[in-house]
Amino acid sequence: MRWRAAPGLNVAALAAIRCLLLGAGTLGCAVARTLLAWGVRHITFVDSSHVAFSNPVRQGLFTFKDCLAGGKPKAEAAAAALREILPSVVSEGVGISIPMPGHPPANAQHEQAMQQAVERLQQLVDAHDVVFLLTDTRESRWLPTLMAAAAGRIAMTAALGFDNFVVMRHGLPPPETAAATSAAEAASAGVLTAAVVANAE
Repeated sequence: MRWRAAPGLNVAALAAIRCLLLGAGTLGCAVARTLLAWGVRHITFVDSSHVAFSNPVRQGLFTFKDCLAGGKPKAEAAAAALREILPSVVSEGVGISIPMPGHPPANAQHEQAMQQAVERLQQLVDAHDVVFLLTDTRESRWLPTLMAAAAGRIAMTAALGFDNFVVMRHGLPPPETAAATSAAEAASAGVLTAAVVANAE
């Protein structure tokens, strides 16, 4: 890959990119494996659901054992699977439910939980370089998109329909005054996002 397709690829920059994957389902599993193949070594999953018996046949980071006893938390199971594939990868699973417009809190306890989820999500966005929006609904992508834009992070949206799909990149280019190393990292990030789009197609 490096010597033929992209001889100028900055492999070290790719390894240093911190990717936040919102959603550990069909898209999250596929994107994580693609990122791993391209040399990314920092991947964090966010998902609030558990592995169901229908998941392993479609979501390549899970097995039948992950479904037993009510199912393992998806984010944690996906991160553990990546570490099994490549022990040197830095991967974490975070189980939070992303607050969505049109879904108001039912009570004071729920409101407090939503506030904590917002704060935790903001921390995660701030701690990563690229945010992948891989959730099932448009509503769940709304808040992370705003957070990524406010933090100056690249955000990649991927969504699947019954017979179609969409992939979108959000985010501003790096400032013209950025150092040479930042430019190299941005170039590698561009190659990375292009690869993810090609893989989705």
